[in-house]
This record gives sequence, C-alpha cells and structure tokens, in this order.
Amino acid sequence: EKQSCHQAVNREQSSLKFCGAEQSSLQLQGQKHKYFYLLSSVFSKWPFGDAWDTLQTHIIIMSSIRFVQQNASNATAFALKGVHHRSVIATSFSVMGMHRPALTLAAHRHYSASPAIQSSSSTTIRQRPIYVCATRQHVGKTSVSLALVSHFTKRFGSENVGYIKAVGQQCMRVWDEPLDNDTNDADDEAGQYVLVDKDVKLIRDHFGLSHVRYQDMSPVLIPQGYTKSYLDGEINHQDQMADIRRAYLNIVKATKLRGGNHNNHFITICEGTGHVGVGSVVGSGNARIAAELGADVVLVANGGLGSTFDELELNRALCLQYGVNIAGVVINKVQPDKYDQTKEYLTKAIDQMWKGPNGEPAPPILGVVPDRPYLGCPALADVESTFGTVLLSGSDHRYRHYDVGSNVQGRSIGMSMITTDLAAFLRTMQRQDGDARTIFICHVTRDDVILGFLAEYRRKTRRGIPFQSALVICTGCDDGGGNKSDIELSPEVCDMIRDAGPAGPPVLRAPGYSPADAAKHIRTMTPKFNANDERRVTKATEHYEPFIDFDLLIDRTTYASDIAA
Repeated sequence: EKQSCHQAVNREQSSLKFCGAEQSSLQLQGQKHKYFYLLSSVFSKWPFGDAWDTLQTHIIIMSSIRFVQQNASNATAFALKGVHHRSVIATSFSVMGMHRPALTLAAHRHYSASPAIQSSSSTTIRQRPIYVCATRQHVGKTSVSLALVSHFTKRFGSENVGYIKAVGQQCMRVWDEPLDNDTNDADDEAGQYVLVDKDVKLIRDHFGLSHVRYQDMSPVLIPQGYTKSYLDGEINHQDQMADIRRAYLNIVKATKLRGGNHNNHFITICEGTGHVGVGSVVGSGNARIAAELGADVVLVANGGLGSTFDELELNRALCLQYGVNIAGVVINKVQPDKYDQTKEYLTKAIDQMWKGPNGEPAPPILGVVPDRPYLGCPALADVESTFGTVLLSGSDHRYRHYDVGSNVQGRSIGMSMITTDLAAFLRTMQRQDGDARTIFICHVTRDDVILGFLAEYRRKTRRGIPFQSALVICTGCDDGGGNKSDIELSPEVCDMIRDAGPAGPPVLRAPGYSPADAAKHIRTMTPKFNANDERRVTKATEHYEPFIDFDLLIDRTTYASDIAA
C-alpha cells in the first residue's frame, strides 16, 4: 500500500510538471513521506474495504491539490503549504462522503494552527504546533520548552498558549479541576485525581496555563511494565494514538475558546521524551507523534562539534523517515570560551550537510545557549530522589542548591566525605563562612561526626552566623565477601536530628550506600526541574530566553491559509 501511494505521488508530480509547476513538484517530492503518513493515520480510523480504497482516496486528494495549484497565483509557495490547506482536505473528504468528526480531525491535524496576522483580505497566517525533541537524554529539552512557553505567554498571553507532553514516564498525582466551558468529553463535573508527567505539573503551574486540563496535557504515560503489556497486545495502538489526538484537539479548542480569535496568535508547545526515537517500541516515538499532530520539530543538542552533529544527523534521519519538518536547532550547554567557534562551525556543518537536493536551505540554528553551572547543581530534593529517602530535618531547605563539582586547588568544596577524626571535622566547618554550602557525607557508625554537625549548627545559630551545609548519613555495609547489609541509625541520635525540626540543618539517610558510592551518585546525578523549585525554573528561563531567536522560529512554523477555508 505504501509503495502504491508513493507511485501515485510520483505520477502526480509528473502531472504537476506538465502543468507548469515544476518547482512545486520538486518541493512536493520531499513531502511525500510525510503526506502518506498523515493520510494513512487518518484513514486507519475508518474501516475501508482494502488498501485500494486508501490509494484511491490518496489520488483524489492529490488531484485536488493539483487543481488548486493550477489556479494558485504562486504555485511554488503553495506546494509546501498546500498539504495543510483546509479546503483541499474538505473537498477530498466530501468526495468520500466521510462524517464530520473525520473531517474535523483531519482538518486539525493538517491545519494544526491558530489565527494570527491577517495578511490580505483572503488569507491569514497560521501557526503549526512546535515539537521540542532532544538528541538524547539530559541535554536541556525541558529548559528549552520552559523558554518557549515563557516567551510565548508574555508575547501572546498565557490564555493563547497550550502545552502537551504526549508521552510521559515520570508521573505524579494531581487534582484536575473542570474548566469553564469545558471542551472535552470527561464525565467528571467535579474534578478528579489524575496521573500526569511531572513536567506537565511544572509548566502548567509555573506559567498559569489553567485553561487547559491536566489530563489533556499528559494523555499517555509509560510506567514500568507498559512495554510488555503493549507487546502482549493488552494495549491497543489505535486507542493510544486516539488518546493523543483527542488530548491535542482539546488543548487547541480550549486555547481558541479562551484567547483565540482572528486578531490573536495562539500556539501549542509539544515536549517530547528523550531522543526522537524514544517510545517507538510502543508505537509512540517522538517523530511519529510529531507527524501525527502536523508539528514542526525543534532539535536540542549539547554543545560540541563532531559528536554534536553526529547526534543531530541520527535524529534527523528519523524525522525524515516520518516526513517531519525540522524548524531549527538549539545547541545547549556550550562552553563560554568556545561559544563563537561552536556557533560558526555547526552552522557551516548544517548548511552544507542538510541543504535540500534542489538547493532548499537547511534548517537554521535557532539558538546557541552557553552553559550555566548553577542549573546543573543538585538541590537537596534531587538528593532525596536519588537515594529514595526524605530529610530527617531541615525540610524547609529542600530546594537549596549545592555546587558539588566546585573545587579549590584540587579539593572539592561542594561535597566532602568525612574520613578524619571529630576535631579535624569541626575545624573544617568552623573555617567556613556563612555563604559556604557543602554536602558532608559520613557513615552511620560515626555518631561523633553526626553530633558534631548538629552542635556546630547550634553554635553558629547562636552567634547569628548562617549555616547552609548538609549531612548525608550512609547506612550501607559490606562484609568484604560481597554481602551487603544496612546498619540502622540509633534511635537516640535519630531523635536528636528530628528535634532540629524543618528549619534545622538538612540531614538525610542514604540507605544501602557506602560513603564512596553516595558521593559518586551525587556527583554524577542529573538534576531535574521540580514544580516547587521556583528559583531554578526562573533562573533557567531567564538564562535561555535571550539566546533563542523566537521571531525566526515563528517564521519557520507559520504558513498562509485561506480564511474562508
């Protein structure tokens, strides 16, 4: 069926050439994979008799596009935008006699846009959704998403901005209130608890996107065991994709109802999960979902040159497979002393390697963001998450950050394992000024160090000196034969720690870890954004926004559309 459809596209291209629209034909060639995929996704929802019905429908739509192109004043410009033209899709489905819900879904998938600036009496500029993908984990995808949502909420108003993370992994439980003029089909009128991806909670709450429901912003979650259930046939792929489409359309409708009109611009930011291929094993890879929603992709990669471009190329290949347009690239965490070099040579590499076969320009670099070490400094909440524990005291300081990689003359000052006697440990703490932040690590058997830490906190507090250090108590024990066990913290010492209260010094346990293992995990962890860590979220947003060309991004993700359509 796929080969037959591609042959139909080729026949239509030949027809276009005879119609005097050769350039349009060449541009259409690069879109045929995307076009087939989008159409086949729509058709798979209705019970056609066989593959030839799909092929005939495909030819009908191609013929409609050819007819419009023949009568368009600018066939070249129309070739790339025509596949999104609502009137063409409507005409084709009308010929087929499809029901209104099918037309609405297809129109939103190809239309996927919002009114913006009216360019003439018959056309308006419309916005496609923007899908943020990374080349791999931990490269700053959420940071870029934060910057995009922040900029567009300030530019267009929060009511004109939607957000969705179609496939999530790390989830949390939230209360989902019903909306005024609710646009979805949920039966609950009084609200309900729902599980959503943690980034959804972060984005919705931080930017006040209360016009969109939580459940629509996080339609699919992949907890442990989900992949096996999917491969065993217990999870239906069509239902899974339908949930994503339904959630996206609900977001579009909610945004249009609250802020959208013909004088306003509204936009949906879609955040992916990991690299472009993540989720493919359950049929929900980022590239596939981006094609499903008609979105343009922004690729995010870490700073560098050779390895960075290699990763970009690998992820671009999957976008090309699904016919997804790459709006641009953001290079993140670039060393400040190599900023200009990285920007210059990656621009050259992309321009040379990604240029279209007929001279079409390569996707631009939308931004080069220098590294800011603070954003990589873990908070105590990150340490809690790493060790699966909670603070015994000092919970008020859960979002205090520690630069565990900092050092002076080769000695770490952000983190320190205590291997000395008590007197040497006390001297170390007493030499610290009030701004010093160190995570000290000791074994549970060092009651003297634990009590000394508490005593030094009280001494400095009485003198009005700030105390910002923290203590991690490791309970793991190895008998030397490979057998590991835990040693419990004595109840008496534990009570003394708890008595310090939420405002006291931060102290937590690391069950099952030795001090060396705990130090390694803290040093190599990748801190994640937390909805309650307002300082880190604000700092990240303020850092990223100035380095991204939002005007260029808008220009790359908008198109002209007929108002009547």
